[in-house]
Amino acid sequence: MDQKPTRGALPPTKESITLDGTFRGKYRGFAVFLICCALLLAAFAFSAVWLNKGGEDWFRGWGSEKETAEETDADTTHSAPPETEDTEPDEIPEEIPAEIPADATSIVSMDLAYLSLGTSYIHNETVYTPDVGELLARELSRPSATDKPVVLILHTHTSESYLPAGTDYITEPLGNLTYSRDGNQNVLSVGEVLCRTLNEKGITAIHCTVMHDDPTFSGSYSRSAETVKKYLEMYPSIEYVIDLHRDAVTTSEGNVVRAVSGTDEDAAAQVMAVVGTDGNGTEFAHWEDNLALALQLREKLNTGNSALCRPVSLRNASFYQELAKHSLLLEIGTAANSIEEAKRAAVLVGEALAELIHPLGE
Repeated sequence: MDQKPTRGALPPTKESITLDGTFRGKYRGFAVFLICCALLLAAFAFSAVWLNKGGEDWFRGWGSEKETAEETDADTTHSAPPETEDTEPDEIPEEIPAEIPADATSIVSMDLAYLSLGTSYIHNETVYTPDVGELLARELSRPSATDKPVVLILHTHTSESYLPAGTDYITEPLGNLTYSRDGNQNVLSVGEVLCRTLNEKGITAIHCTVMHDDPTFSGSYSRSAETVKKYLEMYPSIEYVIDLHRDAVTTSEGNVVRAVSGTDEDAAAQVMAVVGTDGNGTEFAHWEDNLALALQLREKLNTGNSALCRPVSLRNASFYQELAKHSLLLEIGTAANSIEEAKRAAVLVGEALAELIHPLGE
């Protein structure tokens, strides 16, 4: 049976909506979904900014794996903290030289051969005017036998020594550093090289190792003179006596001079012959024979502009050189030379002396 609608009211339909202040079920779920998406997006953006220190990679698309690896390597390589004003290096770089103390005395290398003055130049402290040309041509004494001692090497100032190689300056008196009783450090070791070189060249030489400046320098020459007399008595065959010293030279500014010839690889200490005369009243008739030996030795050592030998020093004192046929006082190097440089010079002196005593081919 059909019912009739109530008069004045519209019949209800499926499209009717009731507004009661709330969403119905399916609309409420959609709203929740939108809110969750917004929260998730916000969280994602925040994490990107925080992880990338400002979000630079967020705008670059996070970067590639290669870029990330390069940044990691760079961080490892440059791991040291940045320097500040208070940061000090662990050590001074080698190329920065150490500061020289204010009270230091410098070592200066100089050529004291003065080759430009010619072979006739003599540092002459006497009233004599020797004929250098005649002396350079003068025949030297030839030993009568080669199997007996011909040369005696000794040291009046035996404790004279040298500075270590590479010394650029000193901070105490030179004398405190350049005298030693150690035979490996003083002129004894240089004399040993000279003696060995002569013997290798066929010239019989003997080396006296007596410390003539012990206990003091005072009386050294008197003691060495007595030694020479004893050797000449024991070995009448001795005709050459070499008193081997080392010099000490300073500049007018007070710097200590290293007298050297050659480069650092083969540097040799420069040599000077000191020749005595009768200028102090000593009976010494044959002093010019010693001067002839000294001049001829200088000429041979300086062959080819080698600049090994300094000008001869002619003195009034005799230095007891009147005792033998030929005597020389040889200064091998200065206090600023190294002992290695002095030994190199001793080899060259020995070779030159051997040629003068027994010329090649005889």
